[in-house]
Amino acid sequence: MKEEDIRPEIIMRENEKFYAKDVRQLLIHKDKFKEIPCPACESNDNNFTFVKKGFTFVTCAKCQTVFINPRPTLEMLAEYYTTSKSIKYWNDKIFPASENSRRDQIFIPRAKRVVELCKKFGAATEVLVDIGAGFGTFAEEVQKLNIFKKVIVVEPSPDLAATCRKKGLAVIETMIENVKMNDVSVITNFELIEHLYWPKDFLLASSKILSKGGLFILTTPNIRGFDLLTLGKLSDNIRGPNHLNYFNPDSLSYLLRSCGFEVVETLTPGKLDAELVRKKILDGILNISTCPFLYHILVDQWETLGGAFQQFLVQNNLSSHLWIVARKL
Repeated sequence: MKEEDIRPEIIMRENEKFYAKDVRQLLIHKDKFKEIPCPACESNDNNFTFVKKGFTFVTCAKCQTVFINPRPTLEMLAEYYTTSKSIKYWNDKIFPASENSRRDQIFIPRAKRVVELCKKFGAATEVLVDIGAGFGTFAEEVQKLNIFKKVIVVEPSPDLAATCRKKGLAVIETMIENVKMNDVSVITNFELIEHLYWPKDFLLASSKILSKGGLFILTTPNIRGFDLLTLGKLSDNIRGPNHLNYFNPDSLSYLLRSCGFEVVETLTPGKLDAELVRKKILDGILNISTCPFLYHILVDQWETLGGAFQQFLVQNNLSSHLWIVARKL
């Protein structure tokens, strides 16, 4: 998989204009942003890390979670996600333009992995709820496998919820905190928890609808992964207010345990870490003149060593694409 397949450069450049306008509008209210403790361990001890596009990022001194602090309030974030031209552009342009590539390279393998994890850990297959379903492609693919008796998506965005309905999916158009159901076998949520003002509320709400022994499967950026750790604020992934929280495997496991889950597996099956860092080097954005070993792998010997290096990151849980599988106690 290549980054161009899922994030076409021409379309992404246009989206940056919408994103910049959205952010400028939000930062007008920066004096009303709120200080919070660490979203993972709730420690108030943190260290300034950097400022990027008007948002201050800090690192928890206890668990090394990186997060925006102070951050927009819940009300500000709700307004942002409701009115954001950038998010609408994703639904109208980016997702449709890249859906075939995303389906083949991300969502079909993702659906198969979820099924494999359910078999591995003996999860029931009555009801799967996908929270933050977005364009609905994962839910489509997992439904096609005919493993679960019912697949339901929870999507609060009106535009995205409408897209999911057009695909024939069962949709609940609200936040998970407002959902009234029980005995859910499996909950999935992909690239969602990093967006949330206070992730603990989301996890507790998810636990309420999940049956005992049910699986909770999530993905999120891993701040200890190769490309995020190497690029830091240069990473295109690090941006507010869309991404508020950057956990690592230990800090996210701690948070899940505090919400009544047992972590049963952690993996980082990423495919793009090495390519993302290489691109920044070739574009002259990242200077690694003092790291000849990395230059040798990512530039001089890319064709022969690049793939093997990415596989090394995956095998040692060093990719920035983090999966955690947890079981409700």
